[in-house]
Amino acid sequence: MKNIIKLKPFYSEKIWGYEEWCLSTHRNGNSTIKDSDMALIDKLGKELPILNKIIQANDTLSVQVHPDDEFSKKYENDNGKTECWYILEAKEDASLICGIKPGHTKETFEKVIESGNIEEELETISVKPGDMIYIPAGTVHAIEGGLKLIEVQQSSDVTYRMYDWGRDREMHIEKSLQVIDYEGKNKGGKIENFTKLETPYFIVEKICVDSEYKDYVSEDFHSYTVISGSGSIGSGDEVLTLDKEETIYIPNGVEYTITGNIELLKSYVSKEYKTSEEKILAEA
Repeated sequence: MKNIIKLKPFYSEKIWGYEEWCLSTHRNGNSTIKDSDMALIDKLGKELPILNKIIQANDTLSVQVHPDDEFSKKYENDNGKTECWYILEAKEDASLICGIKPGHTKETFEKVIESGNIEEELETISVKPGDMIYIPAGTVHAIEGGLKLIEVQQSSDVTYRMYDWGRDREMHIEKSLQVIDYEGKNKGGKIENFTKLETPYFIVEKICVDSEYKDYVSEDFHSYTVISGSGSIGSGDEVLTLDKEETIYIPNGVEYTITGNIELLKSYVSKEYKTSEEKILAEA
C-alpha cells in the first residue's frame, strides 16, 4: 500500500446543494482512490469508523436529529451519528440551528411539532469561516443556506427529519422525538478559539503550516482535508501535492512531512472508540 492515498469524493446532489463524501467507506457512498476506480474500502479491506464530507448548503437543510449508537444499531443497522462542522465559507450574518429551547420534554416538543410552531423553539448561533460547531447525537440541528463546511462524523447515514420548511419529503417524527437530547447533557455548540476538538468517537485538529509540519501516525490512520492554501505531503520518496478541499488518507505507522503555506483539518479516531460491529465482536 502507498503510504499516502489521495481520495476522490463520492458526490451526492441534494435539493438544497450538494455533499462530497471525501473520506467514506460507508455502504451508501464510497470515496475512491484518485486517478483510479478503486473504492477506498476495497483498498483498505475494512470499514472506517468516521466519514468526512464537504457540504455546500445553498438553501437550509431540514431540521433534523441523529440517533446514538444503541438506537441506530437496533433500528437502522448502522452506527450512531455524532458530528462536527468546520465552517469554510459563510454569507454575511450567517447562522445555523443547534439545539432547542430549554425545558422541553418529549411530550411538550411533540405538541410543538403538531402545532407547526417549531421554528420558535429552535436555538440559533451565528457563524463565520473558521468556526467549529459540535453536534453530538441527539442534538436538533440544521445547516442554513449560504454555508459551506467540512463535516467530520461517525460513519453513519441515519437522519431523522422533523421539519422541512414546506418541502414535500418524508418525515421521521416519532423516531426524532425518541432520540432528542432534551436535557442538553451532550454539550453541543460552538467551540470557541478552535484548534482541537476531542469527542468520544473522533478527534479533529486545525493544522496551520507556514513552512513544515512533521507527524507520525500512531493511531489507526490520519486524514486531512485542505481548508486553504497549497503545499505538499511526503513520506520517504513519495510526494503528493495538496490543493484546496483535497482529502488524503495516511495509514498507521507512517511518518510524514507537510510543507507549504496551507491550512488543513486533520481527523482521526479516538483510541477508546469502537464501532457497533467491533463491540459485538469483542463481546462474542
